Amino acid sequence: MAGQDLQGEVHRADPAYRRQMQFVLVATIVVGAAAIFALQWWLRRLGAHAGAGDLLAYQGWLNRLLGGLCLVLAASAAVFAAWLRSTARDTARERRWPPSAMRTSADVRVRYLTSADALVWQLRGGAIVLAVMALLLGAWAVWLFRIG
Repeated sequence: MAGQDLQGEVHRADPAYRRQMQFVLVATIVVGAAAIFALQWWLRRLGAHAGAGDLLAYQGWLNRLLGGLCLVLAASAAVFAAWLRSTARDTARERRWPPSAMRTSADVRVRYLTSADALVWQLRGGAIVLAVMALLLGAWAVWLFRIG
């Protein structure tokens, strides 16, 4: 069979997708570093006001900041959970990992039948855990906004 070697069938990587993922990784690192520096600058400025004695305003700002961070993390967890769920659905339908339409950034050995079925359960479990985390983080954000 074409596409098989001594270790089984291999799902070949897409070079364009690899470059795209590398760009996304670098962009995420740059945006994250900028956000950390901006947060440090903002907290220093806020700390100067807190030193003047306005501690309730300081606590309110920190609660809103933490609430916003919780919302961002909750949204990220929810999106990742949805992706895991759809990947599990595609894998269960084809009984093949990775699904034939899935793009990968590295060569991956193909898993079939019972091996793929076991992976489906792991993907579904991960999606459930991430969905619960998203709900808990969202609830925490709402609580932080209410007290802030």
